[in-house]
Amino acid sequence: MNSVFFSYESFAHAVSGAAGSAAAMMVFYPLDTARLTLQVDEKRKSKSAHTVLGEIFKEGGL
Repeated sequence: MNSVFFSYESFAHAVSGAAGSAAAMMVFYPLDTARLTLQVDEKRKSKSAHTVLGEIFKEGGL
């Protein structure tokens, strides 16, 4: 096996990529959920995104 694939630098890049992906999902998944809820739910269309996020948090939890 080639040691280039299993170097410390490769491991550091993999860990930083995974951490960045996890952070992005934690930030953007609730916003995507709010967007979909605003598009689909007729009774929430007149509400702001901030209000919808609060309602989603109350209904489904963190």
